[in-house]
Amino acid sequence: MNRKSAPPLIGTASASVAVGLPVYNGEPYLSTALASLREQRDVDFELWIGDNCSTDGTEEICREAARQDDRIRYRRRERNLGSTGNHNRLVHEAKGRYFTWAAADDAYEPDRLRKMVEALADRPDAVLSFTSARQIDSAGQTVGHWDNPCRTDHRDPVVRIRDLVGMEHENYHCYGLYRRDVLARTHLLPPVKNNDRILIAELALYGRFVEIREELLLHRLHDQRLTQSVSQRDWYRTQRTDGKRLVMPNVEEAGWYLKAIAGAPLRRRERVLALLALRPWIRENAAPMAHNVVRAAVDGARIAASALRK
Repeated sequence: MNRKSAPPLIGTASASVAVGLPVYNGEPYLSTALASLREQRDVDFELWIGDNCSTDGTEEICREAARQDDRIRYRRRERNLGSTGNHNRLVHEAKGRYFTWAAADDAYEPDRLRKMVEALADRPDAVLSFTSARQIDSAGQTVGHWDNPCRTDHRDPVVRIRDLVGMEHENYHCYGLYRRDVLARTHLLPPVKNNDRILIAELALYGRFVEIREELLLHRLHDQRLTQSVSQRDWYRTQRTDGKRLVMPNVEEAGWYLKAIAGAPLRRRERVLALLALRPWIRENAAPMAHNVVRAAVDGARIAASALRK
């Protein structure tokens, strides 16, 4: 069989896991990421790669890995779907009881998947398991550490969303392991730049998160990361595929938070309190939202004037 040999499955780690790896021109770190995923121990998983029409050596690296390991499913997109579209397509394509996104520039310690599966198996009330992280640079050297500061295991969903929205933190929760059936009930990643924060806040309304305080994720910090190399407005210009010409980034993000709360399985009182939990975010983004509206009005006037001249 065309597959890297692995130790026998043990305990609850034999659950079916789908790893979705969206990539676009990921050649610099992709081989390292794939090697760390293939070396995951004592866990039954498949790796689904969505290649967003890469123009570097990504396709060759992925096809070679797929030839060597029959757990790998490689798909080159028919067109560039944008980062959000590629992430969400993988959720629909991949099969498995559990799902996780992997980044083409990150790496895993060998027991990460197994421990996240076991954590969810031991906690039927939890919808997501995640680990602490070690931050590495482009050369793989340690430059920092991440532990979860939010009360994501609190029994009250309002407390969970209040912390996730109101506290300043890095959102490494999004690299955790999801119960796929619960993830499918959310809006997934909406077409806005900070979509991972919106998804995690929405997911926290469905259930508690279970945390593994071990640095099993190696999260790479480098200048070419999409979130660092593209401004918020340029993200909309380059990543959106819905054809909208007028964009109001912060206003749209607020709308998605409202949709998340409206669709979550909450009692009426919880829904009201969850809406009130957005106040810190709204205060922080009030000025940018006003600027968005003004700029959209100016852009709309220019578009209208241009149309009239034709």
